[in-house]
Amino acid sequence: MRLANGLDEFYSRNFNDDDFEYFVDRYGYPTIDYPHVHIIHRNGIVSVIATQYRGEHVWRVKLNDPDGNLLNRAIRDAISRLNW
Repeated sequence: MRLANGLDEFYSRNFNDDDFEYFVDRYGYPTIDYPHVHIIHRNGIVSVIATQYRGEHVWRVKLNDPDGNLLNRAIRDAISRLNW
């Protein structure tokens, strides 16, 4: 887990060798703030979730083993659905 403030907030964390998650802002940079796009890689499936506020997910998609272009498109789509 990469801590953002040395306490309990994180930019990203690993669950094991293949599973990890991270948050990005409107520019694709790591963030702990809201809104953000939450990207979860788990067992070959990538979930991209647009999160406006804590617990308020306004859009999501699951991608089965996506290539980089498909994943980047999904992240851009999620970013476009948030009120910045």
